Amino acid sequence: MKKLLSAVLVLALALALCAFAAAEGSMSYADYAAAQIDDEVTITAYVQAHQDWWDGKVTIYAADQDGAYFLYEVPMSEEDAAKLVPGAKFTATGFKSEWSGEVEIVDVSSFEFVDGDAYIAEPVDV
Repeated sequence: MKKLLSAVLVLALALALCAFAAAEGSMSYADYAAAQIDDEVTITAYVQAHQDWWDGKVTIYAADQDGAYFLYEVPMSEEDAAKLVPGAKFTATGFKSEWSGEVEIVDVSSFEFVDGDAYIAEPVDV
């Protein structure tokens, strides 16, 4: 009986960990770069800059330690837009798109701030 109970508990823990990993769901930059245009993408990144909030939307320039992201017209409240300070960490889900040769994330359906250390990318002159 103890072996059966132990096996059930181990199985429950494994399923819980799988559910947590699936909920996390963020892609690495390499996975994002490899995604096809029109694929749904989920990223965790850091605000580097943003355009002014307007009509319930804001455009965000973001980065992580491996690459950069451009999120176009992310729907959010003006109060949340005020939290878009350089270095703020967030997770967003949208669709990878291309416009005029520029890759971007559009139709963002989920955006939330995440607790964690701030990150500001070091500018590089290329």
